[in-house]
Amino acid sequence: MSPIMYDVDGKVVTHGDLQDKGSWCSHGERKENIFIKKYGLQLGQIINPQKKINRYAPDLANCIGNGLADLKTQNTPFFTAGKYKYDPQYTVTFNKNDADRYRVNNPDIDIYFWVDWIAVRYFKESTNPKYGDTDISIDSMHGVWKVSFKDLDAIIQDSPLHQYQQRVNDVRGNARDSYLIDLNDNRLQRVI
Repeated sequence: MSPIMYDVDGKVVTHGDLQDKGSWCSHGERKENIFIKKYGLQLGQIINPQKKINRYAPDLANCIGNGLADLKTQNTPFFTAGKYKYDPQYTVTFNKNDADRYRVNNPDIDIYFWVDWIAVRYFKESTNPKYGDTDISIDSMHGVWKVSFKDLDAIIQDSPLHQYQQRVNDVRGNARDSYLIDLNDNRLQRVI
């Protein structure tokens, strides 16, 4: 049985086809615009002008200098982070393929994790009564954390790498695995 997630009002949260990369990329572009409207001036960021000609260019550009940043919007906690001894309240994910690409193409980039937990409860009925159901709850949380990729790269050297079971044979370009990142790591700076 698939897990069910709930929001703060107890309503079921659905995400559609989690493997449909195209729709998630479009969703990400909308989120980038919302992020800039809400926080761009405060953080000194604009949408990277290169995105007009290359949708895969880094998301953000510093409006004062020439630095680039990428935005990682996180709306669903990694509820099962406990199996890696991480607290799901403060765990975000970072795709391995992004890390590999940044090492080669943008080692000086900054990363913004924009956290807005929509789902706050995860329930999965057990198929084996011996183990019982899984019921995990976290608190609603909103914030923005910033980290240089160089620091993030050092963090992921010791981070668990989670492989997505449903993407083992993926042919749609989805990330097959992600690092778990603890937002409480002192190399990440909460900026909002």
